[in-house]
This record gives sequence, structure tokens and C-alpha cells, in this order.
Amino acid sequence: MEYFKVLIPNMPQNGKETLLKGYITQDDKCHSNIYFTESFELQQNLDEKLSADDDTTIFGYFRNEPSQLMNKNIKNKICLYDSVNPRVTELVVNGKVIQGCKFIFICYDINKVINSETLDISCKELIYVRELVKRKSNHPQNIAEYAPKFRIPHMFSSSMFIQHIFNCINLLNWLKNTLRKKEKISIKQGNYILALVIDIILGYYILEILFYDRKEIGVLLLGILEKLVNSMYSLLKWLMGAPAGLKLNNAFNKMLGKYFSYHVELWWLFLDVSSERLDLILHIYQYLGYLGLTFQAAIISDMLCVTTFHSYCIYVYAARLFNIQISGLTAMLRLFVGRKYNPLRNCIDSCEYTNQELFVGTVAFTILLLLLPTTLMYYIVFTMFRVLSLLAQYVLARLIHFVQTLPLYVIILWITRSPKLAGEIYVEEQQSSESHLVLKIKLFNKPLKKLMNYFKPPVEITKDVEWTNIISSVFTGKQII
Repeated sequence: MEYFKVLIPNMPQNGKETLLKGYITQDDKCHSNIYFTESFELQQNLDEKLSADDDTTIFGYFRNEPSQLMNKNIKNKICLYDSVNPRVTELVVNGKVIQGCKFIFICYDINKVINSETLDISCKELIYVRELVKRKSNHPQNIAEYAPKFRIPHMFSSSMFIQHIFNCINLLNWLKNTLRKKEKISIKQGNYILALVIDIILGYYILEILFYDRKEIGVLLLGILEKLVNSMYSLLKWLMGAPAGLKLNNAFNKMLGKYFSYHVELWWLFLDVSSERLDLILHIYQYLGYLGLTFQAAIISDMLCVTTFHSYCIYVYAARLFNIQISGLTAMLRLFVGRKYNPLRNCIDSCEYTNQELFVGTVAFTILLLLLPTTLMYYIVFTMFRVLSLLAQYVLARLIHFVQTLPLYVIILWITRSPKLAGEIYVEEQQSSESHLVLKIKLFNKPLKKLMNYFKPPVEITKDVEWTNIISSVFTGKQII
């Protein structure tokens, strides 16, 4: 016995006559599908609506009384009675009246099927009807995918401000392409637009609070920088003595302390000369700060890198010395057990050493081992400074990412139960008999947490820190960039 699957939009339960328009497909001799994609409440002559697109077009008619479509000469038509529990009064396919068939009616919400961006469908019939409905709808349905057009040059990759500018340019280009092609504004793009507005508002109010007196702020910043430099001098003097009661190599300790103090002095001279231009720097910060809170955070991150450059230089020297000493001690230990590193084969080979080589190796091992505590003390202290600086930059980068991915638009849509978020499918049986089965598809909004992660704008983290690599670099003496 032949049976038909009829996918039909939810009908109003007001008894008004309604015309349906859709398409019919036949999978095999005993199975056909009818997809209704349009519905019209008839308030004028029925003949004006009966225009077929092709031979697969089928018309349906709903009314809670015998249908007037029965008298129309149409190639494909189905006359239905009772909009709540549909029953077929007449079915004509290719001009032939079909009788004695079974029907499966599947009712769906056409508004949610069109607009939902979270609908995950596995039913092929529902996938097909969604494609037909989208094709028939007038408003645009294509959603522009994010593809970064501009890549930051490698020489500027350490500047968070430059990274943030390129990131914003790519996101604005993404929005521009959508508007230019008249495509649909996606929820991700709506999230970004609303987050951008919040970003600018927050940036404006923070500037209004901070820049009540620019001269006073300049004096405050210079005072903070002077305190930092004086604290660095005090720290180096403490390390040049007997820090924490440790007995260090006096000559080597004083040499390192004076060398690092000279760098701090040079850096303070640079800051002292730059202080004359501090008012100009604050002007630039203020004007760029009106672009948003994220731009202010990016500028602060780069300013933090500049003001702590002297401690970074000392860290680089200390890390290099520590790495050389650790590598030398490792090589001398291999020498004592008759092994050496083979760079060509990238492995450890056995080797026989002469007495002179063993003597030189023992002396070198002793010197490196005795100098190691002094180097280790400077390395530990300034590695801590470097990690703290990276932590501050990481927090600022996370703040930028958080502001740019605020899910306010998703939260508003979720609260208002927008059909755009309908993604959970529930099938309910309304009525069943030997000749027909009526199913209703209900679409519900997905959980808010899933939606927030799913519709997060494609914003790249400007300064992503891999803490596992940093920890391994600390113990091996590799430079943390």
C-alpha cells in the first residue's frame, strides 16, 4: 500500500480557509513526500494564487468544511479537512486521483525553521524542507564565514596594540563584507557589534574618570616609575651583598651587580629624557582610548613592556648565563662517565678521554659549579619579574578577549525566546489511526551556556601565554619571550 509523508506548517486554529503550496517527490513506487513551504490565508479569489512553478508543484487547501479546491482542475493537489488533526478528503497526483493510501503528517514551525541558526537536523526530510523554505523566503539566509584577510607582520608580533589593531580590522572587514553582499547578520556578528558598542562606552567613561587632570596624572606616573627604578637599585644592592644569608662568589657577584646597575641607570636616563614628552604620550593615549576599553588595555600592555624593559634585559643576561652553565655542567658530567653528545646523529655516543681532557673537564666543572649559586640567585629573582610581567600582560589580553566576546546579544535573544536559538527538537504524537498518523515537531531554545560558547565571535587572543612551556623554560634556562 502506498503511503505519503506530508510536512506541513502549523496552521492557525481559527477555521479560516488556508491555501498551501509546496512540492512533491517520489522516492519509490510505494513512498512519496509532500513538502509544503508556503501558506496563505485566502481573503480574495482562489484562482489568483494557483500558479504552479513546475510539474512537482502541489497545492493544498485547509478548511473545517468541505474544500472548494475539489472543484479545481489542478495536476497535483491535496484537500484537507480539520487543521488540528488533518484528514485527506481528496488527493490528486499527476492528474490521477489516489485512494486507499496511508498518511504521515509532520507539522513544523515554519518561522523557527527559517530563522534558527542552531538547528542540528539528522532527518533528511526536515533538511530538505528547510532548504526549500529558505529558498522561498525573501530575506537573505547566507551567513558570511570569518576569514582573516590581514596578517600581522612578524616584527610587530610582540606588540599587543598592533595585534589588536589587525584583529579589529579583520573583524570589521568581516562585517563590511556581510553588509556589502546583503547577507544575513549572524548571531556571532550581532554579538560582536553589541560588544563593540559596550567597549566604546566603557572606554569613554574610564577616560572621563581618569583624565580629570592630565598634569597630575603625569606627575603620578613619573613618581611610580622613579619608585620602580629605586626599588631595582635597592634590589641589586641587596643581591650584591649576602642575600638571605647565602655565601656567594664575591668577585663574580659584584661584577654582575655593577653590570646590571649600569643598565638600570641607562634606562632611567632614557625615561628621564622621555618624561618631557609624557604630556604628548598621554594625549595620544586619550585620543586612542576613545576607540574603546580594549584599545586602552592594549596600550597599557605595551607601556608595561617599555617601562619594564630594563628588568627584561637583566633577565635575558641572567637566563643566558644560567643556560650556559647548566649546559656546561651537563657536558662535564657526560665526560666523567665517558660519553659525549653527537650533533650529527643527535644522540649520546661513548667516547674515550685522555687524562689531560679529564683534568680540564674537572677544573671547568668545579668553576661552573661554584659560580652557579651566584648566577642562580640573579636568575631566580629576575625570572620572577619576567613571569609577573607576562602575567600582567596575560590578564590584559584576557580582558580584551572578554570584552570583545561579551555574549549580550545571545542573552537578549535567549531571554526573549527568539526563534534564532531554536535548536532542541521534540517530536510529539498528536493522533494516530490505521490510515494516518499526525506528528508535531516542537523546537525549543538550547541551554544558554551552549549558546554562549557556540556563538562566541572569532576573536583571537592577542597575547596567549602557554604556561606549560614557560615552566619548562624556567627550569632549563631557555629565554621566555
